[in-house]
Amino acid sequence: MGGLEFAPPRQLEEGDGIENFCCGIEIVDSWANRYAASARRNGTAVVYASFCGACVAGFYSLSSQSIARDSVSGWLSRNAPLQIPVILLGMLGVDKRFQGHGLGHDLLLDAVHRSLAIAGTLGARALVVDPADDKARAFYEKYGFAPLPGTNRMFAKLV
Repeated sequence: MGGLEFAPPRQLEEGDGIENFCCGIEIVDSWANRYAASARRNGTAVVYASFCGACVAGFYSLSSQSIARDSVSGWLSRNAPLQIPVILLGMLGVDKRFQGHGLGHDLLLDAVHRSLAIAGTLGARALVVDPADDKARAFYEKYGFAPLPGTNRMFAKLV
């Protein structure tokens, strides 16, 4: 599969065909197939997808969230309100047909850049992710995400 070209991520639209997405991680596939379109319609998450031709090659979702200050420590809780505003990178996946071409890297960087812009406009201290498995955890660690003590979550500073 040399020479694949992926379009820059854009917001998922009605009819984009994400319901057949398959990255091999059950929770990500299930969310893409069953909930991505309704999350977009209901305003609970914004889904960004990168395409190879007409196929969804990969996607990620962003939504707002808060973390109780008394559930965290260190930098994240210092001088923070009772509910700390964060951005949740809820899902990120690359379809099996397009894995191994750096698209996961590109999607994560796009998510970070969008989150930084959002944090500068709306206010959010961190980008938070719940890794699906140890392989995903290692992926996020490689990009500087740190564990959120006492949870399965990881975070990257936005401010």
